[in-house]
Amino acid sequence: MFENIFKGFLFIKESFSLILKDADVIKPSFYSIFVGMFFTIFSVIIMLFIESNLHLGNLFYILAFLVFLGNYLISYFFSGMTAFLVYDYFKDGDATMSEAWAAVRKNILTIFYLAIVSSIVNIITGVLRGRSRRDSGLGGGFSEMILGFIERAWTVATYFMIPAIVIEDRDLKGAVERATQIITKNLLPIGVGEIAVGLVTWIFSVIGFIIAIVIGVSLLNVTGPVLALLMAGILILIVIALSMYVTTAYHTCLFLWARSAESTGIPGSLMSPPAPIANALGQWIK
Repeated sequence: MFENIFKGFLFIKESFSLILKDADVIKPSFYSIFVGMFFTIFSVIIMLFIESNLHLGNLFYILAFLVFLGNYLISYFFSGMTAFLVYDYFKDGDATMSEAWAAVRKNILTIFYLAIVSSIVNIITGVLRGRSRRDSGLGGGFSEMILGFIERAWTVATYFMIPAIVIEDRDLKGAVERATQIITKNLLPIGVGEIAVGLVTWIFSVIGFIIAIVIGVSLLNVTGPVLALLMAGILILIVIALSMYVTTAYHTCLFLWARSAESTGIPGSLMSPPAPIANALGQWIK
């Protein structure tokens, strides 16, 4: 387990080195944060205004669904750009924003359908979780565990669907089949990798948030509260963007590794994952 965590840190290190080689790969993560924040703030204001003035009742939940849908669409759109940029870099040695934009725009309808399904999954699991929490017995705890597993399984599946959509131009049904195929054939390495990279990303995020807060507090008496909060906010946004990028890059690299293994006919256990991160991923997939 500790070896896998160490490999997780190696992967983050290699991911950062990729940013230094081609900064375009990190840009969509920042775009996603800014667009998502603007959309969420705007949506909440509109929903509160409509609810307080028109009293829409159950229609309020339809608006809430649309907010979920918009946030998923924004997230998947820019994750798709990141996935294509990583693929483009490994393919040509240069990640091109215009090509990533074209690939995502070409498949925007499929991405939209995926966002709809994810919104429905989110709402259904949310409703079921609310019911299970009212059941304080053993059954409620078991239901919580099952719902958590379903949510995580779907989230991991979308990480592989997005590259299938933007890289291989698959429709939603094809993307689901592709993700299922890759996950079932590589269940152990994907499971171990999820635990390791997830844990390391969480540790990295916690450390980043602590550093941002410490720097903000340290600057409070020097620059004043406004600049201190601004600096802390910028650092927190950087940490969030890097975590998003690392997660997308990791799953895209696993997708490309599985894709290469299929196209060459070489068993995955004998094939190195995409350079230059082979050293970080090699032990997970053997």
